[in-house]
Amino acid sequence: MIRLSEEQCNRIDKIENNSLAIRAAMHLKKRFPAIVEGDKTFVPRLQNALDYAATLPLRERNSKLDFLLIETFYPSFYLKPEVEKWLRTPNGYSAEQRLEDLKNIIINREKRGF
Repeated sequence: MIRLSEEQCNRIDKIENNSLAIRAAMHLKKRFPAIVEGDKTFVPRLQNALDYAATLPLRERNSKLDFLLIETFYPSFYLKPEVEKWLRTPNGYSAEQRLEDLKNIIINREKRGF
């Protein structure tokens, strides 16, 4: 069995997040052709969002993808004080569930035109 130090694990997570950000950027641009932001800014923005998501901690891949989807249309949404407070408040729900709740709020507000 290989034992990795915390630093090595963090490096592996960073590599995985960078790869995920690149693949997600390609997928999102294909799915939403209206995204015209260049890869030189779009991919690093998604990487920064994933770095932040790791601090929550979001572990599930689908949660990370949802986080990137929200970031795509609402840049730096997670830095808004009220959103950051919601995502970090341990209210008995996991970080994934709090993100899912936030996503549903955003979807409902968009449908209602807010």
